[in-house]
Amino acid sequence: MSWRRAAGALPAGVVALSGCYGFEAVSPASLAPNAEVRVRITRDAAARLAGELGAALTQLDGTLAARGPDSLTLTVPIRREYRGVTLNSAVQVLSLGRSDVVDVRRSRLARGRTIAAGAGILVGFALLAAAIVQLTDPNPGSDHQPPPPPPP
Repeated sequence: MSWRRAAGALPAGVVALSGCYGFEAVSPASLAPNAEVRVRITRDAAARLAGELGAALTQLDGTLAARGPDSLTLTVPIRREYRGVTLNSAVQVLSLGRSDVVDVRRSRLARGRTIAAGAGILVGFALLAAAIVQLTDPNPGSDHQPPPPPPP
């Protein structure tokens, strides 16, 4: 077992963790308020909202604030900079008409990916621990007992 293999297993486990959540398409009518959603909007809607958001985004991640018969209200986190300090706690409330929305997706835990990522991380740590033990062994590859001391 080499140190490089163990060191390579750890980043692979961390990358695998990024796949623990996925998004599934849902009907806006099936969502309750405060649901975490990803909404894709039309380019025209993105251009119209660019002034409020600071960029023309066609995909918005946020919380569903309310829904009407022909509209969605979405709360999205925004980053603002004030005198060189980034403020991450600001939110923007956006009203979107049904014609502005291409699709709505809900965040969902992917259990299979989560289990696989957890197992990968455990294997990575085990490989790392084995590599450290091997590196710190003063007698690598020696399965024999040391010779007895010379007679007095």
